[in-house]
Amino acid sequence: MDPEPTLLTGWGRAGSSAGRVIDVDIDGLPAAIKELPARGGIARGLGRSYGDPAQNAGGHVVRLAGSAQHIALDDRSGTVTVGGGVRLDDLLNVLVPRGWFVPVTPGTRFVTIGGAIASDIHGKNHHRDGSFGNHVTGMRLMLADGSTAELSPTATHSGDRELFWATIGGMGLTGVIVEATFTLVPIETSRMYVETSRIGELDEIMAAMAASDGDYRYSVAWIDLLARGRQLGRGVLTNGEHAAAEQLSLAEQADPLAYDARQVVSVPPLMPPSGVINRLSVAAFNEVWYRRARSGRHVGIESIPGYFHPLDLVGRWNLVYGRSGFLQYQFVVPF
Repeated sequence: MDPEPTLLTGWGRAGSSAGRVIDVDIDGLPAAIKELPARGGIARGLGRSYGDPAQNAGGHVVRLAGSAQHIALDDRSGTVTVGGGVRLDDLLNVLVPRGWFVPVTPGTRFVTIGGAIASDIHGKNHHRDGSFGNHVTGMRLMLADGSTAELSPTATHSGDRELFWATIGGMGLTGVIVEATFTLVPIETSRMYVETSRIGELDEIMAAMAASDGDYRYSVAWIDLLARGRQLGRGVLTNGEHAAAEQLSLAEQADPLAYDARQVVSVPPLMPPSGVINRLSVAAFNEVWYRRARSGRHVGIESIPGYFHPLDLVGRWNLVYGRSGFLQYQFVVPF
């Protein structure tokens, strides 16, 4: 029986459309794909893209369940093989206590591995390590006829190599990513050594980013575009590396790989229709965030969730934008 249409959006809650959602486990996936109508279907993970991928207005959307526990870590090769529906959050809970970290993480840990590959996610180490697809060594892809293809960037058949790279960043249009293998980053601790610099104007912060990129694996700048005059573009530059054991306090050294990622608070479901985001509230937040960083440069130790996924501390934070939701623009500009 065909499911009733469900209204779907991305995390931005804009650009909604109705699709028929099919929840299926790995065993039932081939039959579900073969039974799709001529319109076809699209795979969907956790729906955390800001825009409107993983939607198929008037069509079918396939969610792969039952693979959340499929995590096979190979400590000798420094690789992991996981199901496409595995959440990054679940994976980190396995990897970090074993002394490993994912090669690339976005600003949230609530994404699936299949979604990470389909979107070819980038992170704070993009300047050094590139995007997620650079670290995938193999994947199993289910095609539109229900058959599977074993793909890798070094496959002997050129068609398999081409399909591999078409799937990296292919937004799910080549098939359903059933399983993937990728390399990992060895870590000594679950903490980050972080250098924070509060900088008063745009040219200076851009120059500081260019000068420090070669020294740090991770780098990100928050920039205030509501400040006026010479302060326009003031910001906070945060560079980081995985902390070594000797950089921790004596108390932290007792359990250097302890990992605790949890949400501290959640936005209530009832919000004003217009949300609470406006020029005044953003300007006030920007002032607090800028002053929160001490003047000049300082270093400290932070947790992995605190450095990489600060917004995950607040559940349902996307609701603060109101019913209209929000759009995020990502683009590249020359120096």
